[in-house]
Amino acid sequence: MKILAPHIANLFFYGACQGIDELTLRQHLFDDQLNVCDSNNWVSDKEYLEVLGVLVNKVNNQYFGLYYGSYLNIKALGLIAEISLNASSLEQAIILLQKYLDSTFPFVSLILERNSEHCILRLKCTLEDKLLKNHILDTVFYFIYRELKLMLADEYYPTLQLPYSNVDEYTKLLNATIIKGNSHSIILSNKVLDIEINRKRINEIEYLLPKFLIMLDKKKDGYKSFSLQVRNMILNMCCPELPVFQQLSKQFALSDRTIQRKLTKEGQSFREISDEIKRELSNYLIKGKRIKTQDIAYILGYSEPSAYLHAVKRWDSA
Repeated sequence: MKILAPHIANLFFYGACQGIDELTLRQHLFDDQLNVCDSNNWVSDKEYLEVLGVLVNKVNNQYFGLYYGSYLNIKALGLIAEISLNASSLEQAIILLQKYLDSTFPFVSLILERNSEHCILRLKCTLEDKLLKNHILDTVFYFIYRELKLMLADEYYPTLQLPYSNVDEYTKLLNATIIKGNSHSIILSNKVLDIEINRKRINEIEYLLPKFLIMLDKKKDGYKSFSLQVRNMILNMCCPELPVFQQLSKQFALSDRTIQRKLTKEGQSFREISDEIKRELSNYLIKGKRIKTQDIAYILGYSEPSAYLHAVKRWDSA
């Protein structure tokens, strides 16, 4: 079984945020010099699982797969933009998602089942290792749910089902009601399949994605190593809204106080880093004149347009 190399690149980048050196993980590749960012390269399922196993054991967090799925938001935005070019309805988008998993990440199958009222997207993984299986399913579940949520209008959001007795952490991170079931499933109304994809949200994503990627690649003067990791984590977690501190802190194997102390030592704070990102995005969006002020405010995490406009005045006067 072959896995597209960028999937393992994502593990390397996430491992760095957990304090795990890339060279440690590369030891598990047959070719430890492989360019894992090249989408023309592949790794074996054995290589991927060994790297994932090292991360899971070192991080030692029962919600590893869930948090890792959250980290992949920027990757999800890229896939959504690509799907939007080739699909007009949700049914077409689901077919493309199925093909994407089958061709690049065949650990997980996306099975579409239908009855008189609902269509159910059921995730299936045949791995024997239950721990790795659940983490992989959690990651893909989060990834797919966020994509569908961005494609749909609010009134068509799906019902989520998970095979766990305690789903509190999932409910908080996914910001959704979750019911107990026998599998990782996403339940939609049958009517949704024929509804056109939410073009407004897709247009926002297609417009913002290049800027997010530029900001990720851009070197930042004055940023030391940990501050840069926090900045890149914020950008990676954008969906396209920016994460709050409570969401970000779960991605590091550190307490909230330790994260704040390390940032202070480097002359930064979460608020300052987040504010700098908001300012750069705000300038980009204002110049583009393609997104309304109230939508810019929402993307940047302001509860009201007036709060965003107040921040713009503060930035302009600084």
